[in-house]
Amino acid sequence: MFTSTKASTTTTSSSKTSGTSSTTKASSTPTGSYSRYLGRVNPATKELTWPASGITFTFTGTSASVPITSITGTNAIIVSVDGIVTTIDNVTGTSISTGTLPQGVHTVEIRKKSEASFGSISIGNPTTSGTFSPTTQPKKRIEIIGDSISVGYGLDGTYPCTNTASLENAPQTYGALTAKNLSADYSIVAWSGKGIIRNYVTPDGDDGQPTVPELWTRYGANDAANSYPFATAAQPDIVVINLGTNDFGFTAYDSNGNPFQARPLLNMTAYTNALVKFAQTIQSKYADAELFITSSPLIGDGYPPEDPQQKTKQQGAIKAAVARIGARAHFVDFPSQDSSGNNIGCDYHPSALTQQRDAVILTAAIKEVLG
Repeated sequence: MFTSTKASTTTTSSSKTSGTSSTTKASSTPTGSYSRYLGRVNPATKELTWPASGITFTFTGTSASVPITSITGTNAIIVSVDGIVTTIDNVTGTSISTGTLPQGVHTVEIRKKSEASFGSISIGNPTTSGTFSPTTQPKKRIEIIGDSISVGYGLDGTYPCTNTASLENAPQTYGALTAKNLSADYSIVAWSGKGIIRNYVTPDGDDGQPTVPELWTRYGANDAANSYPFATAAQPDIVVINLGTNDFGFTAYDSNGNPFQARPLLNMTAYTNALVKFAQTIQSKYADAELFITSSPLIGDGYPPEDPQQKTKQQGAIKAAVARIGARAHFVDFPSQDSSGNNIGCDYHPSALTQQRDAVILTAAIKEVLG
């Protein structure tokens, strides 16, 4: 699929385009270091599943494109050419293209805005009418592990709104913005509604689906458990864990829309133990990584009335976990979001401003540890 707006004339305001089909003659294909996957992408399938997963490459010439070999569901992406961004709300067609550019050296970055639950895109090797140049790898690597907050659920929407693939924006989340602040590469392993010991509350109590510690072992988001090659994959220097929002939930709604308590309040000892166990598993795979465990901006004190100290309880649990994990674990407190002035995204999720605020907090915390 080729973007309908030429990359040389798009603006940096992430303007949304629908895209149209076209063709380009390809004279060369990158090999080896000439292109680099972003986030977790299995090179055997070349499937973009996780939020913000994608590909980047540099070429000299006037155009380049990336073939699309298959699409499932609905996928929103950003295409950045020399820092100029075009947004595609629903990827269709057979390729993603830069359009026609001035002759010269150009760097392309393609990342998913939306998460795996909406769909995925399988791609081929980039092609260009010119020649490819080697890509460079940032010195720092960050992995963000979380739920809808880390996914960017409803970030591009304004409450009230219904979340869609086009309203998610993983590249504008606190984790991605922190990576940008630190000039680091980043990967997001996150899925809306997931928790560390239990997922989003349903009338049956839980959806019965895998929690994040299992999802984290997957290469692609839809791959089998334990498919990610930790032993040979690039090691992150920094791992961020933002989990607990869904674990704390206990209120569901019946068929008439009436609320009821569908499961017990979160057991804080179990939550702390789960954080410790998961962190130790991460450390067994990423021996040199610094861990930053954050509180949730969607949890606060005073609500719900049945459990009015959720923020205080989560802070205490994370601090207790960090103390047990050791010197390479650190607590980062994200204040409860300020929803005044309708500063919230879809379904009360963090707005772009809240994501930016938390990126400032996380960046400062990481710099304090790593310098």
